[in-house]
Amino acid sequence: MVTISDRILLLLSIKEEGKRIGIDHIFEKVRRDILFVEKKGISREEVEVEIRNLISQGLVERFGDGFSLSKEGDKIMEKLILEKEKELNRSYTLVWLAKRYYPHVARLMIPFLKGRAVSAVKIFSGKKDPIKEVDAIFVRYTKYKPKPVFLTIDSESKLMSLVFDHCVDFIPYVHKLDSNEPDYFILDLDAGSEIMKNPKAFDLIKYIASELLILLTELGVESVAKFSGSRGFQVWASFDNSELKDRGDLFKTYREMAIVIQGKLEDRLQGKIGDLVAMFPSMVRRDRQITTSVVAHKEERASQVLVDWSALKPMGDVRAPFSIHYKTGLASVPIHIGEIMSFDVGDAHPLRVIEDLDRYERVAKMERCSPPRLL
Repeated sequence: MVTISDRILLLLSIKEEGKRIGIDHIFEKVRRDILFVEKKGISREEVEVEIRNLISQGLVERFGDGFSLSKEGDKIMEKLILEKEKELNRSYTLVWLAKRYYPHVARLMIPFLKGRAVSAVKIFSGKKDPIKEVDAIFVRYTKYKPKPVFLTIDSESKLMSLVFDHCVDFIPYVHKLDSNEPDYFILDLDAGSEIMKNPKAFDLIKYIASELLILLTELGVESVAKFSGSRGFQVWASFDNSELKDRGDLFKTYREMAIVIQGKLEDRLQGKIGDLVAMFPSMVRRDRQITTSVVAHKEERASQVLVDWSALKPMGDVRAPFSIHYKTGLASVPIHIGEIMSFDVGDAHPLRVIEDLDRYERVAKMERCSPPRLL
């Protein structure tokens, strides 16, 4: 069972080091969560007693009228959160996780964020359910007047300042600031609603992601697979646009390439239809395409996997490699082609990613390559 002390420690643990929190704020947040979970109120005096006990245990420090987590208190937080995570305030545990995780991966993320507009997802406790639900706002601008200025993240310190402001997810544009062309080619594999009802849906998506990477390699494209952080995979590549300058609108060209690639992927999968029907009998049929590139009419592709090209447009955006998905708390990590089929979503827990960071860092370096000759 989660105690008053647990909730106090968690609240203090998500604050920036050196920041002091007053008793009024502590009481307000702890009382709210206890009232929701236990359907009873607590008094300010009860909270003050628990704080004094935590100070006596060396877990909390007092500075004037403010309180902060001590180094000893910080040491016990991982165990406390992992043991009681489902009963604790979800937004707080996500912010704690982000504070622990991002210092390890910030240097790997900056190349995907620098020089482009970024949406930072800032989270709050859910209004209807402060324990299990998270409310979010997408921070896209640093100021609005006299004219809007896009948020940019060009350094690790800037990234961490946003994390301390409870931003946990980072979603950059697919093009640089003031650029009229994309510098990332991204295909997002998104399974339809009927497929997602199947317990083997993720295995089918992994299989298709593997086949797509092999196809792109055969087309001369150096690509990287990335777990979406939720239920799918994306495939990324970086093309030398100088070879496409005569084609006009490169966003349109990228989308046209995506549609051609989806067709070639479907041909490849149909060539293995016997094996696929045997592996996924309730999801794959001989009389139906496995994939589609038709983004519209969602209900018509409920039993297909969409090869989604819709991010390939001006102001199109996509979750950065290594970013935490604010809804799931999982990291959107790059995966080596040889490890896709063995990948489990549990591998993407940020604390596990930190432990095995070399595995993902080796894959994250994306080399620019010539675009495939498809059009």
